[in-house]
Amino acid sequence: MNEFDDIRAYDDHDVDDVLNALLKDSEFIAFLSEQSYPRLSRWVPKWVRNQTHQRLEQHLQDVQTVAQWQGLLAPYVDKLLQSTIKTLNVSGLEHVPHGPCLFISNHGDIAMDPLLVNYALLKSGRPTSRVAIGDNLLSKPFVSKIMRLNKSFVVKRSITARREKLESLQTLSNYIHSCLKTQNSVWIAQKEGRAKDNVDVTDTAVLKMLHMAGRKLGWDFQQSMHFLNIIPVSLSYEWDPCDIDKAKELSHVNQGLRYEKSHDEDFQSIVKGLRGYKGRVGVHFGAAIKLDSQSAEDWGRAIDHAIHQGYEIYPVNEFAASKLGETSVNAPSEKIQAIWNKRYGQESEDIQKQLLQNYRQPYLVRQETVHDCR
Repeated sequence: MNEFDDIRAYDDHDVDDVLNALLKDSEFIAFLSEQSYPRLSRWVPKWVRNQTHQRLEQHLQDVQTVAQWQGLLAPYVDKLLQSTIKTLNVSGLEHVPHGPCLFISNHGDIAMDPLLVNYALLKSGRPTSRVAIGDNLLSKPFVSKIMRLNKSFVVKRSITARREKLESLQTLSNYIHSCLKTQNSVWIAQKEGRAKDNVDVTDTAVLKMLHMAGRKLGWDFQQSMHFLNIIPVSLSYEWDPCDIDKAKELSHVNQGLRYEKSHDEDFQSIVKGLRGYKGRVGVHFGAAIKLDSQSAEDWGRAIDHAIHQGYEIYPVNEFAASKLGETSVNAPSEKIQAIWNKRYGQESEDIQKQLLQNYRQPYLVRQETVHDCR
């Protein structure tokens, strides 16, 4: 078995077998049916599933490569973004190199973050990147197949034993290096899991993992980072479809209570993040990070600074800052107050306070980067 077979993104030679497996997956067909025809699925589920299966089989019959699969999905992604995003502002594409690179971004939405990065690359005529995704998000077999067919590779977050964890991280680092050496760019989040409080800070453990393959080759830390050709990416959402869920979880934890996810909570978050309204969205590609430093902390701070500089600030961020006493922002307008009340007026005081803190955070760090540049 190839060293990377259990984590790698699928290649063209895998496509036929994976698509055949999806067509035989009753859970996948049921999910598609319920998403496409929610009312009919309740009344005549068997008929709808048969129709869904036939249509899917027709659509997939000529798909033989990963590129063709992504081409098949492209119109659906266009439609999804048009229905859930008011405006999409992509900037900084001039910083994306012609060769392979490692995109590192802040991470607030499970599926939308890498989707938006790759969508921006695809629309600009550039190759899409391979995507790191935690195995905790792949509890459903059909989700794993679809994600890996869509250039995702698996990060084994569920391993707890120290030796197995180290071996897994070494393999992951080797795989990312292998991707870059074969001219495939990679996207990875700046830390493990979503930043549910919007505190976007690079975990140096991620950078040290990325260095493991370089260290094996005798490189120092700086050489590894330069080889990776790190491009920071800033993702800004006016509205977060999962904001209330995140605030409730954070409020629960802040009260010293144990929070346990439901068995399909991550999957439901993926669906909600994809289908929920996001308002205005910004994707900014920063210049490659180049430092004369052997310190993971220095590299982490440089990535953070670049990501924070690329944020777009929306009225809701200024509203939240004003509500929480920031004097550097104007008083909120009646319009944004009305929107806030409509979205969150029914939530408890604790939840609303957590929501305000979450929406304020991008404004705070953006102000800090502006101050640092003066």
